[in-house]
Amino acid sequence: QTTPRWRGVTLLHEMKARGIKVAVASDNTRDPFYAYGDLDMLEVYRMATRILHFDHPIGDWPKAVAATPAEVMRLEGVGTLAVGGNADFIVFKGRNWTELLSRPESDRIVVRDGRAIERKLPDYAELDELMVE
Repeated sequence: QTTPRWRGVTLLHEMKARGIKVAVASDNTRDPFYAYGDLDMLEVYRMATRILHFDHPIGDWPKAVAATPAEVMRLEGVGTLAVGGNADFIVFKGRNWTELLSRPESDRIVVRDGRAIERKLPDYAELDELMVE
């Protein structure tokens, strides 16, 4: 598969085919530089899939937002599940890739150190002082 040339993105499919580690990210923080973020890597992956054609086949492209960035940053044991490793993961309702990437999956369960954490999103007011124009 090749990267779509008409979208103004770099040649990720071609780089990966040549053995170059490929990771995707975003300024997804809802700050003065990007007012629409929410720290959601699923959103980043969803957009990458749509823009960069990370689908059909999915292959191992999900690593581009999990295991590969952790590996590049030398974060041992981060971005993968392994026996004896940290039990940090997210459970989504989507039963397959098309369901997962079709909706925001805001009712996900986030597990840290083997325990589900609070799922309630923080209030927007917490960022008010950062959003002053």
